[in-house]
Amino acid sequence: MTDSPSADSPAEFEASLEALEALVARMESGELGLEQSLGEFQRGMELVNRCQLALDDAQRRIEALAQEAPSATAAQNDHHASTHVPRTPEPHDTTDPDVPF
Repeated sequence: MTDSPSADSPAEFEASLEALEALVARMESGELGLEQSLGEFQRGMELVNRCQLALDDAQRRIEALAQEAPSATAAQNDHHASTHVPRTPEPHDTTDPDVPF
């Protein structure tokens, strides 16, 4: 077992995104030759694919959590409904002399 982050960990995603941004900056500088640009483009596509896989995984996890949320909320509402004690309203003072009627 290794101590390196898994391919879909947030740290791996952030590292891939930073590498992609640096790569784009190098390519946009115009200082790379054709072969270097092609190599960087290929590396960039690999980074884009890695980031996209991480984003797709995050999307699936969010959707799974969202589907679980209504059932968890319903269970909480059932619990609150069974333990809810209605409050009695506070009595109003009708002897206030400032009331015009």
